[in-house]
Amino acid sequence: MRRLSLCLLAACSSSPSPTPDAAQTPPTANPDRGVIDTGLVIDYAGMTGVATVTLGPSTSPGASLEAEGLTIDSVTVNGAPILFTPGMTLLLGLAASDQPTPVVISYHWMDHEGFTGASAKGYTLDWPYYCGNIFPCHSQPSDGTTFSLELDNTPAGAQAIYPATIPAQAPAYQLAWAIDSYTQLDLGTTPAGTLISVWYRPGEMAAAMTGTQHLVAAFDWLESTLGPYRFGPHYGSVSVKWGPGQFGGMEHHPFVHIGSIAIGDEDTNVHESAHGWFGDGIRLQCWEDFVLSEGTVSYLAGRALDVVAPTVGATVWMNYTNQLAAVKGTDPVWPQSCGAVDVVKDHLFTEAPYMRGAFFYRGIAEKVGAVQLDQVLAAFYAAHAGGSARMADMLALIQQMTGYDPTACAKTWLLDPVLPTPAPCP
Repeated sequence: MRRLSLCLLAACSSSPSPTPDAAQTPPTANPDRGVIDTGLVIDYAGMTGVATVTLGPSTSPGASLEAEGLTIDSVTVNGAPILFTPGMTLLLGLAASDQPTPVVISYHWMDHEGFTGASAKGYTLDWPYYCGNIFPCHSQPSDGTTFSLELDNTPAGAQAIYPATIPAQAPAYQLAWAIDSYTQLDLGTTPAGTLISVWYRPGEMAAAMTGTQHLVAAFDWLESTLGPYRFGPHYGSVSVKWGPGQFGGMEHHPFVHIGSIAIGDEDTNVHESAHGWFGDGIRLQCWEDFVLSEGTVSYLAGRALDVVAPTVGATVWMNYTNQLAAVKGTDPVWPQSCGAVDVVKDHLFTEAPYMRGAFFYRGIAEKVGAVQLDQVLAAFYAAHAGGSARMADMLALIQQMTGYDPTACAKTWLLDPVLPTPAPCP
């Protein structure tokens, strides 16, 4: 990620003077002014966008948005230009207001490869903090916004798969599109009314059917066990050509992206679906709580498949055991800070939070019972869905609901540098 940029004086100064009737508030940052809603109209071929970003009320003036990879053309409020300072951080000259303020930002964007924005290959991936290469945003994982997206002028003969709306508060990295020669296969509808689909590319039908053969049942288990799905009546897996060796997926709910070489893997498909509850449905308060997303979801994928397809579930846990053996004990799992860790640069994005987190939960399940742990996870979702939470909150709820103190188990699996072997918690 680029953290240093050079610019000409003219490019770093305020925009041209607004009309006399427009507000003259100087551009300044205001960290208390969060994003409530983000509406995007994207001209794909023209590589332009119009973002209507609704910012929350504030008793202080100003606001800031990440826009590192964008060229800002204009910024208006109620049709009138306002002062702004472009750059890696877009500073806005907003007056204080006790009401939400829709800000309309017209801009140009460019392709960014290496999973840092919109790829020329037709997909987006901006996790964890590259949303500013696609649209003006706040990338902090605790921040949530609803979304609407209109993607125009896409290549002829290709299908653009994206949600027209994301109706519940979501992290900025959740919104995405994928453009390719897709076929949609509807797999079924859960008892709660969620249609489950898979989108596959030419030659991938057999793999897509294999990888999603228990997806409806697993999604039903998640809905019936944890609580209602928040991101609309249609969910699906989308095969995306990330390239050789790129095995895995990304939680772009409601249409998650699965690397094309992983579309036939059931664990990956169920893992990404479970992010609708943890990681997306409940956001992280800090990147240090990464295990609350990935460790919880890894456990839930194994747990759901244990219930709906026991043979597959057994294979998943065997694979987890093998992956655990390759984890370095010194890789961090749950840093004891908040806001001090870069999830990528500080090496938190490894298999350690995924696998050590999964076996932490499995150890708890072996101690108190899997069904009772299900109830804890459901209560946690009920308490925090639509907001952010910390891993410490999970430990507190486990003790409150089960009477078992998970501190020693957490120390073994999430904190100690000595890698344990799968075994019941103390």
